[in-house]
Amino acid sequence: MAPILILDPGHGGVDPGGGTNKLFVEKEMTLAISLYQYRRFQELQIPVAITRTDNDTTLSSEARTALVRNSGARCCISNHINAGGGRGSEVIYSIHASAALPRLIKDELEAAGMPNRRIFTRTLPNNPNLDYYYMHRETGSVETVIVEYGFADNPLDAEKIQLDWRELAEAVVRAFCEYAQLAYRPPAPSAPGSGENGDMPEWKRDAIDWMYEQGLLTTEDWRRQPDQPLPLWAEAVVLKRLYEKLRTPG
Repeated sequence: MAPILILDPGHGGVDPGGGTNKLFVEKEMTLAISLYQYRRFQELQIPVAITRTDNDTTLSSEARTALVRNSGARCCISNHINAGGGRGSEVIYSIHASAALPRLIKDELEAAGMPNRRIFTRTLPNNPNLDYYYMHRETGSVETVIVEYGFADNPLDAEKIQLDWRELAEAVVRAFCEYAQLAYRPPAPSAPGSGENGDMPEWKRDAIDWMYEQGLLTTEDWRRQPDQPLPLWAEAVVLKRLYEKLRTPG
């Protein structure tokens, strides 16, 4: 079945993204947000696809837009973190599309505690009939919305994203369900003292999530078997990624 929606975690691989600070790296945060949304849409039985599932994948603009364009999806949500001075989320849509979905995303992000700076379109300086952003210009008939969750160089935004990225990710899930007129239900509540997976303690869930956010674990199967030992090859991959992370300046 063709997906209704394709998620696009911005950047990846050799491109860390400009929305990076001492709390998080943009490519890792956008992946965490996108994988959360991917799992939630699956829980809601909404056909969904995603352009990358790990932090090591480098996608050129041509490869990224081809994945979106050829997905068969009706919509694409491209997740990003902003930088360059500012406060709040930004939602960017094509000059050829409606503002309906961007407005719903803006409203839901505000309800989750992230103020909105603006929703807007932008054209090429030398051609007002073409979109400025390649994610709008080159994704064909797919309605692509770029979501900037906040500014990495604004302390208030950065702290909000770091602490509450799941709530912000869920806000976009709600917005899309409302836009597409699909049944929505909130995540199942956790038992007191447990994490997202039933009786898992919160400290254990936080530790596992941290490994994914840092790109040390990328295969989603490990989330579903947190108490199973990693095979030797997987331990080696984790150690190699940690070594490379420590060796990289900054």
